[in-house]
Amino acid sequence: MSRKARAYILGVSTPNGVGAIRSLGREGIEVIAVDHIPDAVGFHSRYAKPLIIPNPEVRPNEALEELLSSHHTERDVLLPTSDAFVLFLSQYREQLEERFRFCIPSQRILNGMVNKRAQYEEAMRVGAPLPPTFFPSDMSEVREAADQLIYPAFIKPYYSHIWNQKFGNKGFKVNSSRELKDCYKRVFQTGLDALVQTVIDGPNTNHMKVCAYYGLDGKRHALFQTRKIRQNPVEFGVGSTMESMHDDNAKKIGLDFLEAINYRGIGSVELKIDQRTGEYMMIELNPRLWAQNIQATYAGVNFSLIEYDDVTGYGTHEITDWEDGVRWMDFFEDTRSYWWYRQRGIMHLSDLIRSWMKADCHAYLARDDMGPFLAHVNMGVEAARVIVDLLKNGAENAPSAPHRATGAEAGSA
Repeated sequence: MSRKARAYILGVSTPNGVGAIRSLGREGIEVIAVDHIPDAVGFHSRYAKPLIIPNPEVRPNEALEELLSSHHTERDVLLPTSDAFVLFLSQYREQLEERFRFCIPSQRILNGMVNKRAQYEEAMRVGAPLPPTFFPSDMSEVREAADQLIYPAFIKPYYSHIWNQKFGNKGFKVNSSRELKDCYKRVFQTGLDALVQTVIDGPNTNHMKVCAYYGLDGKRHALFQTRKIRQNPVEFGVGSTMESMHDDNAKKIGLDFLEAINYRGIGSVELKIDQRTGEYMMIELNPRLWAQNIQATYAGVNFSLIEYDDVTGYGTHEITDWEDGVRWMDFFEDTRSYWWYRQRGIMHLSDLIRSWMKADCHAYLARDDMGPFLAHVNMGVEAARVIVDLLKNGAENAPSAPHRATGAEAGSA
């Protein structure tokens, strides 16, 4: 039995999609890279054919028509890599299931997972550990939360993909009740909803992911764990260097949550150890492929292939162990992170170079598939932007009393 069905990777402008393309393309599967962004980096991969469709958030009906008209005699496979595409699949599930195959959570579960408030309320229901969390809907409720929070706290959106279009970040850190009220005034002016949580204290290396795939049969077919070495922005950002690892406590919390909600498809549960208490706290669940998914493939767990084979009936994989110490890096974002540490005397250039040498795989760079990396650097424009950012941030954020932490890759407090 051959793998004849094509794989449509929905969303290829980020490492999420590039990783999925390579994980399947290297296995000889025909891959279609799908995005509404004309210059999406995944379109430049040698392992994929590009398909530009209308924006599924703005013109969903037209995006649906474009996808349906592109299929061939096989029922091809759809793999979403962004919240927007996951919601799109859920919205048009019945129409798409006639011509495509995919595995995502039920609409009830999915709506609850993409909406952070619903996700946390579900986590509270099943007993997952969470930091103090509040959901103010107006300024009077903000004032009530302000008196109960432990600072610093973090304001985060209900819907991340919509929030990012407005603010271009993951949220706002606040250090006092006054800052909390000022930030919520800005949020409410946009018409968006946001929750607020006490910050989980600890270095980047206390932050980890439990990634799993639950198949059409409801059984777990894949498991992988990774932790952050660095992230950008350093305090509240996306992993820029990640390392595969095993942690039984994190595994239990992540899998207990996924199984309590009867999860299906690929998902990653983010957790962090609070250094004040030593307790593991859940941050969120992402119901899709995550940014560093190619790292799992290098460590021995090819999530994209496992889902492809499950939904096509090619064969049932059950891979629940992996190699520790496999490193993934986003070169430019990690350089920005390094600069933050350097300004505080925590890292030197030699530390960064040693970290580069340890990387097993990258967000965009790959010797056998240089197109996405070249598209990402845009003939050096991205490198120039990083240099400008570093010089600007260095002047603005230089600390008055730098100190050096022990270890080449110490995390931030």
